[in-house]
Amino acid sequence: MLIYVLRRLAVAIPVLLILIIVSYALMYAAPGGPFDSERPLPPEILANLERKYGLDQPLVMQIWRYVVSIVTQFDFGPSFRYTDQTVNDIIRQGFPVTLTYGAWSFAVAVATGVSLGVAAALRHNSILDFLAVGVSIGAQVLPNFVMAPILTLVFTLWLGWLPGGGWQGGHWPYVIMPVIALSTSFMASIARITRASMLEVLHADFIRTARAKGLPMRRIVLRHALKPAMLPVISYLGPVFVAMVTGSVVIDVFFATGGIGQFFVNSALNRDYPVLMGITILTGALTLLFNLLVDVLYAWIDPRIRY
Repeated sequence: MLIYVLRRLAVAIPVLLILIIVSYALMYAAPGGPFDSERPLPPEILANLERKYGLDQPLVMQIWRYVVSIVTQFDFGPSFRYTDQTVNDIIRQGFPVTLTYGAWSFAVAVATGVSLGVAAALRHNSILDFLAVGVSIGAQVLPNFVMAPILTLVFTLWLGWLPGGGWQGGHWPYVIMPVIALSTSFMASIARITRASMLEVLHADFIRTARAKGLPMRRIVLRHALKPAMLPVISYLGPVFVAMVTGSVVIDVFFATGGIGQFFVNSALNRDYPVLMGITILTGALTLLFNLLVDVLYAWIDPRIRY
């Protein structure tokens, strides 16, 4: 297993390099520039700005300097739009916010989704099963850009229970609605996958043997059925966790949380290429990391899997 992990980490390095090169090349090929505006800058000022940020150099030299800066100093460069702030400062400011409500959303989605899926499978074709499936389908058709205004309308405008936006250091009244809006659709998918996987496992031969031995159903589920049923769920949880902790653009923009999703949108609109590149690299690195963790969890849950 250790050799497999080291081999995956060795593969992750060139993958990240390819991601940086391709992203930088696409950014360079996009029409326009970071300092374009409705009122064009004088050529002298534009030349000075490009010289300051190294944009007057050939593309290969720009990519080389950028990669060396990341590898040696972990420095993503200065922001073009946020005065006196580097990309590292912006990520340091926005990522903890997104990580907070993203981690809570992940915990809520997994706990609720797995519970609904297991309950529906154990009470197959019962009222509980139909209710769990109905809740999952209803949550699936309400993505976060639909849930966010509905939650604000109900809990802020009608009931006045929760604030409609802001962060305020992550106090719980400001976290509840972002967590619900972000976790709802993922919870529905987890519930459906868990239900289908649990139904398949419950009809396996080793479960029939456990029942024939007279083991209580609680022990059969917790000791024998749950772990193999979680294999397809775990393969789905890897990218889900990355999607949550790297931020939802809708959540950050709608609730004005100040997470990196909002910085990502603003950097795309303002052509703030260093911020755009920094968040892209962060997302790619987290994706590689959690896919590796998913593969390791596979071998821990099912000893038959060896890499």
